[in-house]
Amino acid sequence: MKKLNRKLLFGAAMVGFLAFALGNPALALHDGGVAHCDACHTMHNSADNPATGTTNNLLLKGSDASSTCLNCHNGSGSYHINSTDGMNTNAGGGFYWITKDYSVAGGWPGAPVVTYLGDNAGHNVIAADFTMLQDANPNNATAPGGTYSAANLGCESCHDPHGTAGGGTAAGLAPISGSGSYGDPEPTDGSRLGNYRLLGDSTYVAPGGVGFTADAPIAAASGSDGASVDYGSGMSEWCANCHGDYINDSHKHPAGDGEHLNGQGVNYNSYVATGDFTGDMATAYDGLVPFERGVTTGGWDLDPASTVGTTGSSNVMCLTCHRAHSSAHQNAGRWDFQVELLVHSLALESADVTPGSAVYYKDGVVVDVATEYGEYQRSLCNKCHVQD
Repeated sequence: MKKLNRKLLFGAAMVGFLAFALGNPALALHDGGVAHCDACHTMHNSADNPATGTTNNLLLKGSDASSTCLNCHNGSGSYHINSTDGMNTNAGGGFYWITKDYSVAGGWPGAPVVTYLGDNAGHNVIAADFTMLQDANPNNATAPGGTYSAANLGCESCHDPHGTAGGGTAAGLAPISGSGSYGDPEPTDGSRLGNYRLLGDSTYVAPGGVGFTADAPIAAASGSDGASVDYGSGMSEWCANCHGDYINDSHKHPAGDGEHLNGQGVNYNSYVATGDFTGDMATAYDGLVPFERGVTTGGWDLDPASTVGTTGSSNVMCLTCHRAHSSAHQNAGRWDFQVELLVHSLALESADVTPGSAVYYKDGVVVDVATEYGEYQRSLCNKCHVQD
């Protein structure tokens, strides 16, 4: 009986501890604002808080900012974004693919070998401790459609590591009481929420002295793993902080607030797959081809679990076609833009790619394109344009 009581007491204690740990915001590193300092910095390079990289003048634990981020975010699952096997399934994409070159022979005798380079797979953040180097492609010395230098590209080029949001305390703003990433309700006590994914806003100055002009977008993720995201507004304008020519110049695909899907939205809701135009608005949403719902209030008006398709206020955005970090396809594409049928995507056919890798995935789950859409599925551009 005493042994049983001890077990019960131990079990109750563990339940209590877990409830405290999971429910206590003090144990969360990024809760919308600035984290505790010694998670990223070492004050004295002491035994209980040592540096893991080379010495730097910011007292960062890693050799550089991105290495410091990856000290926690390296790996797969949950909040990790850099697996060793291409198995990250968060909506933003994993950085594995920028380190991965792969090839496949052509489909006929004498056909040339086609190679996809990791340098062209997404944002080449520089993280020396993880052998992630500056983009070697001379055509990518600056951001496509902009002037941001590849030599300065790191996690902090997009994310404000301190999460100050609007300039923070120094700007006379109220304290941040919660994350702006998960659809938390708008505070009623005078406090405020942080930016979505700690993205820099119009007060942010990125490495290299580049000041942003657009505010952080409005969106809501299903959790820290980012399996599903409901996008509200502002994503393309925010991407234009570095890639401005891609939405401000002529002869470019429209994207951004006000770029409503309209007739393409009707197509979106009806399109299920090549050869199947029987979709219903209530279940039309496809996580491989997301869109913005036109919500401008806050993440609390979004639902990452929603399956509803487009309405008159829905926008096409940069992330409709691209992943934010990188992907298995060139140009951080959500699908392979350079093949006729998705089943022939180079990452699916190359022996250089680990079988079962997250080449195609949505809502945090790897999908087999032949099963999901059919053996003859063509480009997912057709979700809006229906030219197949």
